[in-house]
Amino acid sequence: MTRLYLLRHGSTKSNRAGRYMGRSEEGLSGDGRWQVRQLAQRLASSELSAVYSSPLQRTKETAQIVAQPHHLNIEIVPEFNELNLSRWAGLTATEIAAQDPEAWDIWCTNPRSLSISGIESFVELQSRIQKGLEQITTNHPRGNIAVATHDGIIRIAVLLALGISLDNYRAITVSNAGMTILDIGSARAYLRAYNDTGHLEDALGEQKGPADQ
Repeated sequence: MTRLYLLRHGSTKSNRAGRYMGRSEEGLSGDGRWQVRQLAQRLASSELSAVYSSPLQRTKETAQIVAQPHHLNIEIVPEFNELNLSRWAGLTATEIAAQDPEAWDIWCTNPRSLSISGIESFVELQSRIQKGLEQITTNHPRGNIAVATHDGIIRIAVLLALGISLDNYRAITVSNAGMTILDIGSARAYLRAYNDTGHLEDALGEQKGPADQ
């Protein structure tokens, strides 16, 4: 059985500002690097066999920090790249709603049915994520594998692995540096943890860390 650690990248300045990043090449902020160091410390005893990353800078930085304690090189997996939102990249929700009100309403209520230029369809997205999951589990039928990727990619990967309709996409969210664990076998998958951010919280359950830079 493959244990898959799906890791959302650490925070960026755009995340803090509430801007959709899409596939823009922005690295982690100072706060984001701190988040990922806490995550890496938590995973240090997990005996990872491989660390994969989406092609973007923020996930590659995340993967490299996680891989260091295990003395592993990261491997790039295009199938776990961010959703292509080139039409909305760099905009806030308010700006998108003003620019594309009808499309934004569909995106918020039923994103799998959205089909417009400049936004990757959920049909395309689902297909490539499924391909990525199959590649990793085929290459690693056993062992602990980490994948640094993105919010929407993790949501869909979990729904696909558990056989849950993508209509539930909006019912779940993923935090920066959140950790989700799937055990994937030949017959079924098991969700062991979802969006676990305990490594970012103090004894009172409050988020801690330095001011963003």
